[in-house]
Amino acid sequence: MLISENLHIAIDQIKAGKMRSFLTTLGITIGIGTVIFIVAILEGYNHSIEKQLNILGANTFQVQREEVFTGIQVGFRKRKERKRLDKSLADDIRRNCDLVQAVSAEVWKNGVTVKYKDKATSPVMKLGGTDQYYFLVNGYFVSSGRVLTPEDVRFHRHVAVIGMDVVEKLFPFIDPLGQTVKIEGKKFEVIGVLEKMGSATFGQSRDNRVLIPISTFEDMLGKKRSCEFVVMVKKGVPMQAAMDQVIGLLRKERKIPPGKENDFSILTNQTLTTSFNNIAGKVKLGGILLGLISLLVGSIGVMNIMLVTVTERTREIGIRKAVGAKRSVILGQFLMEAIMLSLVGGLVGMLIGFALAGVVAIFLKITFIIPLWAVISSLVVTTLVGIIAGLYPAQKAAKMDPIMALRYE
Repeated sequence: MLISENLHIAIDQIKAGKMRSFLTTLGITIGIGTVIFIVAILEGYNHSIEKQLNILGANTFQVQREEVFTGIQVGFRKRKERKRLDKSLADDIRRNCDLVQAVSAEVWKNGVTVKYKDKATSPVMKLGGTDQYYFLVNGYFVSSGRVLTPEDVRFHRHVAVIGMDVVEKLFPFIDPLGQTVKIEGKKFEVIGVLEKMGSATFGQSRDNRVLIPISTFEDMLGKKRSCEFVVMVKKGVPMQAAMDQVIGLLRKERKIPPGKENDFSILTNQTLTTSFNNIAGKVKLGGILLGLISLLVGSIGVMNIMLVTVTERTREIGIRKAVGAKRSVILGQFLMEAIMLSLVGGLVGMLIGFALAGVVAIFLKITFIIPLWAVISSLVVTTLVGIIAGLYPAQKAAKMDPIMALRYE
């Protein structure tokens, strides 16, 4: 009964000073909102990553020249000088690694425009120079036409397999097969159309690519770019065994002395997941620290306004004590007001945080999740903030001498 009465008094006091209550709890609102927003986005992305981050198949891994960073780099990091990976290494892997089923050699250029007559795509297309194995190891199939062949690569043919983004922009009403498009100022015959793949993580399209023979790519843009290799492991073969075999061959071919680290990197789905988790953990920690700072500011605001409230209601406290109210009753009344102030700020922060996370999730095309643990934790934390911030003012009110309080003007 006493708790219910204190609750009603606390709500009435918050309603009586809406603007003051709003300004008092602003720090708590920002703190909780920040944490909720970051947690909801990361949880949603973590859920989406299981479906969409599997860029590589379950039985494939990628070899690349660049280092794989599995965290957030602070400050300047010197890039290690590494020799480019030549496409001939893909043939070496095919010939010498019996645990490998197929290897695709790939080289890419981003920001390419594809033209057809008076039409042109936005400069967001990915131009890939590759071979006939690309489609098998990457899980891409053609909906019409054909894929690249060894003859296309051998004879440096100007042929292209295009994604659905190119088709929708340049060929909305006609069959693209057999048509001639311009890429980097060169003419290419469209020989195939990739099946629609949709969007990957963060809304990145998987249909914005144009594939041409790797030999033709190097004729056009030179051989300075390093190749990437996507390696498919034979069925039933342990991934690590195949990786060790490929690593051994590459070390031999690139003449890396024993004891010296590799001048290439191996990328797997596990590598990508680990990288994301490391980055997400640091982002989450940063968000929590920012939230704690805001909560500290908010708790100071709550304590300050409660001290002012105690001073303003000194005569009320004196009257209540004069008619028999115990210290515990006065303590509970003002403590309840502090907790309610803090909870209101926390609830508003949660609503704002989830609303912003929902908007961003739609924009990034990731799963929107409301983590139950985050809601419970927020309520617990705001309650604790209210207790800590309100304890001193409540004790001050409870210890007042009723005679002195009644004399207060």
